[in-house]
Amino acid sequence: MFLPVIKPLLRTALLIVSIIVYALTILSAYGGRFDPDFFTFPSLLTLALPWLAIATLLITVAWFASGHLFAGGLGVLSIIASWGPISTACPLSGQKNPTPGAQTFTVLTYNIIHGWDLEDKSGDGNRTLEYIINSGADIVCVQELIDVSDNEIPNYKAIKEALDKAYPYQAGDPSLDMKVLSKYPVVFEKGYNYIDGDFDPKRYTFYKLNINGKRLTLINVHLSSFNLKGEECNVVTDLKSVEGMKKSIKELSGPIRKKMTSAFKTRKHDVKILRETIDRMKGAMIICGDFNDVPESYAYRLLRGTDLKDAYVETGFGPLVTYNLHSMWFHLDQIFYRGPLRALSVEKGKLKSSDHYPLMAEFEFTE
Repeated sequence: MFLPVIKPLLRTALLIVSIIVYALTILSAYGGRFDPDFFTFPSLLTLALPWLAIATLLITVAWFASGHLFAGGLGVLSIIASWGPISTACPLSGQKNPTPGAQTFTVLTYNIIHGWDLEDKSGDGNRTLEYIINSGADIVCVQELIDVSDNEIPNYKAIKEALDKAYPYQAGDPSLDMKVLSKYPVVFEKGYNYIDGDFDPKRYTFYKLNINGKRLTLINVHLSSFNLKGEECNVVTDLKSVEGMKKSIKELSGPIRKKMTSAFKTRKHDVKILRETIDRMKGAMIICGDFNDVPESYAYRLLRGTDLKDAYVETGFGPLVTYNLHSMWFHLDQIFYRGPLRALSVEKGKLKSSDHYPLMAEFEFTE
């Protein structure tokens, strides 16, 4: 008796939920267009863009499979409306073959959290540094490393000789937590050589490299994090589901909201200074590191502008996760480039000694 009534009600409820997911997908796709100085919620939604896009795709397919063209059509329109940002967060590219005769090199970016091992605390060696050495990367940009010595890195003495042999050139300010290890000559240059006015030197450092006669400017980035602790991380993690999102929205108040709002604003400020700086610079350039923000975020879009290319967008396929702690599966590490360079591939390592995965890109010089 009640079944004919229940079925339309259930279908209507599912349609309403689907429309909510479609709307959130569009809002998350364009959340990076809203200035975090005025609106924080759209910036927060951008963190969930890849997962909302996947949810929209699955819901759309389910509606079409069940013969409901209207609901499925709304999903298609949502994907079309959001396609530009979605194609950045979930690119559909692939690895490139190097041009015959072109000079290639690899860059590894890795937040190594001081060389600690969060997964295996009982080892006698150092899995993080061993991974770096065995990766064969030509240039390594590390974040969260102040002192390349046993004062900071566990079991450093056991690996020092191999590390120095693999990377004879090591550069960075001893007071900052960003360093570059290189097989090619590298020189650390003070930010004041490039930046006019006040800036936070803890957020990016500058290097000049000579790669077999080719000049490269390298900028190692470590932008401000949310600094969320313990249960606070679950508020962001729960953004991956509609029910979790409703709960998270209610809890985004007080200290959590203040921390996230402050981080979004700080990253905007620091990136704005860096963007103005690179506008005055020329030649081959790579900007990489721990951005603590995702593709299509406000800071990401501000820095990338119209001239920088994203190595993963050019060579990757599908969503990328570079952070592995607290189930916060976000793409926080970025690799930008411009000038006479071409990205060939980006590969993510699987080692979980740090809270970030290592990310390595291969490039070739085009001139």
